[in-house]
Amino acid sequence: MRITFVAHATVLVEDDGASALFDPNYSKRLAYVFSKRKVALPVPPDHLPTPDTILVSHDHYDHLDAPSIKRYDKHTPVIVPRNLRRVVNLMGRRDVRPLEWWQSERHKGFDVTAVPAFHFSGRPPWFFVRNAYQGYVLEGSKTVYFAGDTGLRNQFREIGEKFDIDVAVLPIGAYNPPSFRYHHVSPEDALEATKRLKAKHLLPVHYGAFDLSWEPFEEPPVRMAKVAREAGMEDRVHIIPPGTTIEF
Repeated sequence: MRITFVAHATVLVEDDGASALFDPNYSKRLAYVFSKRKVALPVPPDHLPTPDTILVSHDHYDHLDAPSIKRYDKHTPVIVPRNLRRVVNLMGRRDVRPLEWWQSERHKGFDVTAVPAFHFSGRPPWFFVRNAYQGYVLEGSKTVYFAGDTGLRNQFREIGEKFDIDVAVLPIGAYNPPSFRYHHVSPEDALEATKRLKAKHLLPVHYGAFDLSWEPFEEPPVRMAKVAREAGMEDRVHIIPPGTTIEF
């Protein structure tokens, strides 16, 4: 299995001829007017394999980016939280498949299960959208858990009991000010979540693209390496630069 950390929370999983793309965002700005990408996209979208399936974790602009979604054929299946179906349909998508927590579907080489996240919704002008956030477990030759955005109060132990997770793809940015940590895991929290999940490996993401919080822009991967070393887990925590592909 090949996993490419494209940038921010955009992750591509390839396995035996099938490919799944999580939270694609290739834009220079969020929603055209908000945070500008601080580092150029390390790999052009047209250099990536065309995904068989697109999975969206939640409605925030850094995870659900309309221009990026629209790069792909309108009939490409897009898996979303139940309450996001209408929003993604309005992006011209013709095959939008809403899943509720613990619901599963088969998608070309992968069994996809929506799993809980501890986050929040909020996407102007769709303020009426609520409870539109979740993670996913992707089962192929390996089992990958993609958290999207979540706080440490998430049901990690329950997810880890239901699945034998090989790779946990967890966010490690946007944890400062301290109040942000309620809905985002810090590097320390990501390590704790990995233990609760009983995951064999951790791939940290959600950093190095947009400046969304108060911690120094370069801090998350440095802090992640430090806490992994202190915990004696360097061999299980794979800190790779955006644009890099790793095999498991």
